[in-house]
Amino acid sequence: MGAKGNIKLIFSHFLLNLKKEWQYKTSFFMQIIMMIFNDAFHMIQWLIIFSVVDDIGGYGFRDVMLYWAIFAAAYGFSHMFFSGAYKIKDLVYDCGLDVYLTQPKNVLINVSTSKTDISTIGDLLYSFIVLIIIGAPWYWYLLILPVGFCAALLLLGVYVTYVSLCFYVKRGEVLAKTSDSILYKAALYPPVIFNNGVKLLIGTIIPSIFMTFIPASYIFISFNIWWLLAFVGVTTLWVVLAFICFNKGLKRYNSGSVMSGRI
Repeated sequence: MGAKGNIKLIFSHFLLNLKKEWQYKTSFFMQIIMMIFNDAFHMIQWLIIFSVVDDIGGYGFRDVMLYWAIFAAAYGFSHMFFSGAYKIKDLVYDCGLDVYLTQPKNVLINVSTSKTDISTIGDLLYSFIVLIIIGAPWYWYLLILPVGFCAALLLLGVYVTYVSLCFYVKRGEVLAKTSDSILYKAALYPPVIFNNGVKLLIGTIIPSIFMTFIPASYIFISFNIWWLLAFVGVTTLWVVLAFICFNKGLKRYNSGSVMSGRI
């Protein structure tokens, strides 16, 4: 299946999952609203912090909220379109990949797009709410979508790369969860507060700096073409690495001869 077919598959799965969730409209909207409220609590936390201090390492409330907007958009996109990737561990251990292997589609893309977390639409909406609150210029509202989607692919690439260890060892998902946790937390703080060792970690094997700080500093606030290319390049690198690690791991997958199907 070519690039055009894979893009069609991504949106077909998303629309199908959206239609399934739409059958329960009250639940549909409640999930989204509750996610927005959940994210809003973190803003209250930062309001309290910045009522005590003027800045954190030279970065103010507006800077940190921009990190939150990018992160929320990235998290929203990754779980809206590719929520199935976060179930890879279960599929590997429970022989759930059998049904995907019988279909003439890219296995990783097929698995990743098979599920949609509707509540994360709230994350995407929250990113726009944050931009409104911090008084963002008009072009930031246009940038948040492509930048957020690129950051989502980076987030997904890192997770799939590490969760592919599940093909080799039991509890291999622990490293994926740990890297995800570090990435989430580090992405929401100015890197200036970390020591050099941590900066090296979050700039390489867990690239949280490239998820929020780089796009915020060099795409939104002060545009720099070289950092934009670095952002896209690092994202591409992790996505390619995710495909390589997953496909290599797939060769070690033991089928359980599970008789099931997907509609």
